Amino acid sequence: MISKRASAAVNLLALLGTAPLAATQDGERALLIVDPSNPESLYVANHYAEKRGIPPQNMIFMRPGTTDYSTFAATNMQGFVGELANTGMTAQVDFVVVPPSDNYYISAPGLISDQCSPVTRFTVPGAYGLYRQSEDIQAGLPINTPNHFFKSIYSGNAFDSEKTYYFGVPSSNAKAESYLIPTMLGYTGTRGNTLQEVLDMIDRSVAADFTAPLGTVYYMETTDSARSSPRHDKYPVAVTRLNTAGGAGQHLLSVLPLGNHDCLGVMTGWASPSIADPGFSLLPGSFADHLTSYAGSFWTGSQTKMSAWITKGASGTAGTIEEPCNYSGKFPHPLLHVAYYKGVTLGEAWFRSTGFMPFQSLFLGDPLTRPYGSPPFVDLPGAPQTPVSGTIVLSPVASGTAPGAGIARLDLLLDGVRLDTVDGVGTFTLDTTELTDGWHDLRIIATDSKMQRNVGRWAGNLIVDNLGASVGLTTGNSSGDLGTLFGFTVSPAGPAKVVETVLMRGHRVVASALGQNTSMALYGQVLGAGGAVMVQAETRYADGTRSRSAPVSLSIVYSGTTTGSAPGVFSFSKHVRNDSSFLLELPVSHSDDPTTINTTVLTNPSQSTSLGGVGKWRVFQP
Repeated sequence: MISKRASAAVNLLALLGTAPLAATQDGERALLIVDPSNPESLYVANHYAEKRGIPPQNMIFMRPGTTDYSTFAATNMQGFVGELANTGMTAQVDFVVVPPSDNYYISAPGLISDQCSPVTRFTVPGAYGLYRQSEDIQAGLPINTPNHFFKSIYSGNAFDSEKTYYFGVPSSNAKAESYLIPTMLGYTGTRGNTLQEVLDMIDRSVAADFTAPLGTVYYMETTDSARSSPRHDKYPVAVTRLNTAGGAGQHLLSVLPLGNHDCLGVMTGWASPSIADPGFSLLPGSFADHLTSYAGSFWTGSQTKMSAWITKGASGTAGTIEEPCNYSGKFPHPLLHVAYYKGVTLGEAWFRSTGFMPFQSLFLGDPLTRPYGSPPFVDLPGAPQTPVSGTIVLSPVASGTAPGAGIARLDLLLDGVRLDTVDGVGTFTLDTTELTDGWHDLRIIATDSKMQRNVGRWAGNLIVDNLGASVGLTTGNSSGDLGTLFGFTVSPAGPAKVVETVLMRGHRVVASALGQNTSMALYGQVLGAGGAVMVQAETRYADGTRSRSAPVSLSIVYSGTTTGSAPGVFSFSKHVRNDSSFLLELPVSHSDDPTTINTTVLTNPSQSTSLGGVGKWRVFQP
């Protein structure tokens, strides 16, 4: 079923401003929060989306961090929630993923009580993952507030943000909670990783999917009681459970598993382990961490940083961003490696193993890594090859590939948004008259019946032609660098006069052409670097009709700049829900360093109240 959204038109009056889909699955479950003024954030987001097959619509463009939690709750969170509501994606994403940005924490003193050490900071992704708990956080919570997805059993349970959990199981209890799994792809500031290390981590994690690598998890019991004892008493059970499941685990008395080059996991407790020691090696897809106070505190040179594990070759790691005291609930439980081996994603295994709400706990790496998954087969025989109109029926076929797996559900996604779901394997009836004429991304997602909830994807496209409206999009240069001025030509045709045509990266408007104008241009750095950066045109006509072009893929190299050109600003209309806050992008084409660009809204939308925002984005409440 396709739901219609109540909408109100908002006009941006004036601004001033100084490929084929990846074979990996689970990408539709992730939502990226991308800083449009940060070249590294854009590059990593574009690279990750391409490698993981994440729809462009699953990208929110605003600065993830802010000065303090009160500002986050009043502005960033409202933009985040509003974008989910306006795009219809509130119930379908499970992971919030933050590419490298200018910070990894938000100041939050006085909100979380802890008799051991004051809590003064939250992780940036944690603030978004716990957005549904914001009112309780602002009212005050204790540090040991449980993460209700956690359960200290050694099973591989999938996470579903549509469900509420109570002590580890889906529940309708009034105290049950729902979350998003909060993760960060990397931190590239002082003592973090290099940009190339983050990109390499993504590549090796994607390559590890479904490979069922042979290796060993090493549970290291050290002589540092404060850092080892919160977990090492659980190591014998974890090793037994992992070996019984068919994996390999060892409980060793040392800091690091020196002499071993088959490490699928390392769990240790030590302030400054020599992670760079060539005497041991991590395999692609591995997770490793060391329990200590400052592993995720990049602001201090004290102790070895968690980023060293990514440099070493891990796909994921975790640590705390300030003194946490040695509560075991703040650190991954040894069950993580067992759940991971049983077939869930790395992000699910980490979140399942974290006992407390992750206020201070930071996950770095690729949360979608799934070496032991078994994606179901899904196909769409007779997929439309020519334009369609009226009501059509789609009849996918699907089957499980994991032992004993059936198909639990099929989801129909159009342009990244879930339109319909059927239990088991069934058909979808789609009324195309409710869709915009033109090109649409079409996907069928199959979820199997195992507790790990393996997913498989069929991806194609659908061209709709009900009203005779269409728009073509071409570019004179499909490759370049950040300093390249990419020119685009649009060729709209339809039943009425053209009002405007916008160029979009997912839901983000990056340029526009008003009236009968057929050209627009923007610099590569507006979109960011990437091997397959997809943009699409949408035309609005005087009678309210709209049409969408097929996407154009751009290859943009992470190099090149120009200076001295005056910035160009674009006017456009945005249709939003009238019952939710909304995120408003401020499209500016510029040749200067994007971190130096300032934008000013000269006239706010008359029917909305500004909730704040900086740079190339603002948040409003109708």
